[in-house]
Amino acid sequence: MKRVLGYFLILFIISSCTTQKGLKKYYYPFKNLNNSKVYKYVDRNNKKNIEYWKVISIPKRNELKTVSYNSEFKIFNTFDEIITKTGAILKNYSDYEENVSGILTPNLTEVIEKDVFKWNGDKTYSYSIKYKNQHGRFDLKKKRTELGLINITINGKEYEALKFKGEYFINAIDQSDSYGFYQFSYYANGIGMIMREMHFPKEVRIMELTEILDEREFEDLKEKASR
Repeated sequence: MKRVLGYFLILFIISSCTTQKGLKKYYYPFKNLNNSKVYKYVDRNNKKNIEYWKVISIPKRNELKTVSYNSEFKIFNTFDEIITKTGAILKNYSDYEENVSGILTPNLTEVIEKDVFKWNGDKTYSYSIKYKNQHGRFDLKKKRTELGLINITINGKEYEALKFKGEYFINAIDQSDSYGFYQFSYYANGIGMIMREMHFPKEVRIMELTEILDEREFEDLKEKASR
């Protein structure tokens, strides 16, 4: 009996270690981004709806910074993370607003909960922030639940991907209102997020990864768009 129990204990330890190492490889390749890469996501149902996520790796500080641009190459948010031994935690998040003069400014935020992505096998975790913009004060919380590995085909290419359900809860304090939406996101080994399927009350938006650009290619696109 002791021998059997010892055998299952060894299996449990090996399984736990494998899970911890295995989940990390599905997140953005922190130390292999060569400073920055730009992920281009295109809406499956509306090709004019494009997002560019510039993912900047700073290994010396164990930081990962994502700057998101819309199809007009205007920043709409930034997402700063710290990479730890157990996962990625939120350092700062800001949405950007454009004033009447066309100047973009970030809103003021305070991070409350910090878990963005965990590689230790936890199935459900969350991050939350408080922020203020021209419409008032808000609380935002995202709960992430791991749903396991699946095979998925995007733009003719098949991936083994880790699937998550993300639930967003927004409390508009000054408007005495609350609302939310959910999404399914898919992360591929050695790449990061390859697709997110957002379910809003009256719309489903499916953003698919079409290519990964280096910084020079992205700057060339921005320059052409400004002409």
